[in-house]
Amino acid sequence: MTVNVVVAYDIPAECIAQIAATSADVRVRVLGEGTRAAFGGRLPYPSELTNAVPAAEVIEAMRDAEVLFTAWAGPLPEMNLPVAAPALRWAQLATVGFDRVDPALSGGVRFTNIGEMSGLPIAEWVIGCMLMFAKGWPGAFHAQREHAWRRFMPREVNGATVGIVGLGSIGGEVARRARALGCHVIGVRRSFEANPQHPLVDEALPPRELRSLLERSDYVVLTAPLTAQTRGMIDAAALQSMRRDAVLLNVGRGALIDEPALIEALRARTIAGAALDVFMHEPLPADSPLWDLDNLVMTPHIAAGTDRYYQRATDIFCANLRHYLAGEPLDNVVDPSATHE
Repeated sequence: MTVNVVVAYDIPAECIAQIAATSADVRVRVLGEGTRAAFGGRLPYPSELTNAVPAAEVIEAMRDAEVLFTAWAGPLPEMNLPVAAPALRWAQLATVGFDRVDPALSGGVRFTNIGEMSGLPIAEWVIGCMLMFAKGWPGAFHAQREHAWRRFMPREVNGATVGIVGLGSIGGEVARRARALGCHVIGVRRSFEANPQHPLVDEALPPRELRSLLERSDYVVLTAPLTAQTRGMIDAAALQSMRRDAVLLNVGRGALIDEPALIEALRARTIAGAALDVFMHEPLPADSPLWDLDNLVMTPHIAAGTDRYYQRATDIFCANLRHYLAGEPLDNVVDPSATHE
């Protein structure tokens, strides 16, 4: 029996061939073919491509799709899947986050994500930003633009305390690299009930001890998912409890932070700085005060990106597709209802 697979973004030809080669029973349809060419040779992020696919094309393709491989942008989050895609049984997300999936509209569709694939590049982003602040590069960049010779005393990362809020696969990769640099690592995870031993951190704390992590950390790293409990968790009070020389880094979701409170803290320098890859509103509005803060480093939600992204995501999808065809359990199954309020 033919299995109709819809790939909802323009992936490289070799990746399409890899999916098709999984089984003679697989028929692959790729949406938005050729859209990558519009990026002038730059490797685009998957979400940029799915936003480029016309809604009508997506809706038409979903009518007989049994399997979907997507980054969940464009019209897909708003689709009532049991109605719009009655044959759909499984959707593989090309992302870690799945908070865009509306559980009320998902019906009986199974969802899987890319699991730990993003852990390595995001951890490299975090460590890179930690080093930038430790060595004073944000200030040095501003001085260079001003042709100003301003000397300063850099800090050492060795011996610093790194607090990780959300000790999942991404937080774990950050912890490994921070400890390799000689840091003392504290981790908070929602499943921690007491103070368990954890192989990747020096201290494991339950969520109720978040304040202790904030008070003691030189670098506070947010890798937690967005839930009713984590939304706005870094508010004005939380920022006030951080050290004045501490840096806040967010690679989770923008809504984890009360953005106006962060802007005020950075302006008043009640914390030393921040590094953000995610924001309350994306793209970041041109009139956002964040653009002009000299103690802020930011990137446009690309920390998980890598020149190997498409191939790695396809490898994960093809492994799961083989499981699906064989009637075996899928890897990296996620529950959309777990991230909604």
